[in-house]
Amino acid sequence: MRDEPALAMFVCQLCGATVPPRTRAARVVVHRRTKQYPFRPNANVFYRPALDGKIKEHKSNDPGGVGWEIASEAFVCPTCAATGPPDT
Repeated sequence: MRDEPALAMFVCQLCGATVPPRTRAARVVVHRRTKQYPFRPNANVFYRPALDGKIKEHKSNDPGGVGWEIASEAFVCPTCAATGPPDT
């Protein structure tokens, strides 16, 4: 048994190469999907001084809408991160 700590290494999930120790992993979005966000009444709460100087709580609605959501992502080596996500 060795007393020194193990050096962190990982295998790139795109090319399968084992990277050297102390190399930072990058996250690359592999697949994303559309997401419909619903209307939310009184979702945002904020505080603002009123005309009399007292702090009042105000609420505003979140209108919702359409956006993107990450479906899957991969830990990749710096070389694969520089080339960008795969075309799928």
